[in-house]
Amino acid sequence: MRPFDELCSAEHLERSARLAARGKLRRRDVAWFWFRREAELERMRVELLEQRWRPAPWDLLFIHDPKPRVIARAPFRDRVVHTALANLIEPRFERSYLPEDFACRRHMGTHRARVRLLELVRRHRLAVHLDVRSYFPSIDVDLLRGLLERRIDDERFLAVVSRVLEAGRGLNDSSRVRRHARIAPDWPPPGRGLPIGALTSQLFAAHVYLLEFDHFVKRELKVPGYVRYVDDIFCFGERRAELRAWRAAIGQWLEARRGLRLKRPDARVLSCGGHIDALGVRITRDGIEPLRRSFTRLRAQLARDARDPRVDTRAIEAALRSRIGNLLFL
Repeated sequence: MRPFDELCSAEHLERSARLAARGKLRRRDVAWFWFRREAELERMRVELLEQRWRPAPWDLLFIHDPKPRVIARAPFRDRVVHTALANLIEPRFERSYLPEDFACRRHMGTHRARVRLLELVRRHRLAVHLDVRSYFPSIDVDLLRGLLERRIDDERFLAVVSRVLEAGRGLNDSSRVRRHARIAPDWPPPGRGLPIGALTSQLFAAHVYLLEFDHFVKRELKVPGYVRYVDDIFCFGERRAELRAWRAAIGQWLEARRGLRLKRPDARVLSCGGHIDALGVRITRDGIEPLRRSFTRLRAQLARDARDPRVDTRAIEAALRSRIGNLLFL
């Protein structure tokens, strides 16, 4: 079955709606959609078939936890389409994923990435931690569309994907968004970017856009110890000159092939005998421990939830158990 035909099938849209609604049925917009699910999904299916579906405007949320960010929230109806698209796109790229890519993958995630970093800290002498400057706002939408076209030969399907991409293009260009998210006025250029918060953005940013980069690091640079979590890049080795050469080659590849810049092109080469602060934790050869700010954020979040009459007590308890479980894991 062609991707577009599968996208428009009633069965696939039903599965996508269930996935998008999982754990969210108490929310008013989700509950209302679910109450009228059959009619809404049929209307959505007809709009997709007739090429009339268009994304609604994003609702921008300005948050400060753990750092200032602008989250783009789509209406639930659009999130069903995002889920339907992602579930058809990912299998076409998944076979090319490397085990060093940990973000937004089933049976991978933050915990496994931290454990892998611990193994590499204990195995190697030196490390360098690189990250991309304003990664989501810097993604070139046209280049991303070209990467998708290499794997998906279906113009009608790609037309729906293009509408999603165009809806997020330039979302970070306004002075208010740049000021809140601390995006420099000189970078990235206007007209780029993916919205943070969309399922499609997670897939495109975590995997599709940097999939070729993973193969470059492992096959051409032959870095023995490598971990990538979205735009957080960790390389491990034994000689400082070697890590500096990798650092320079990575910066050149990202700028030439993806139009990206490193936040710190001269990032310091670290000794694995010390510590590495990564993915919200401190990693040493003795083990993994939470950063002090994790406890500060936990107390602040609990205080905010306790003051908010709209937050269900059961939701606070569930969040507390989850966060305590995360700290105990460490």
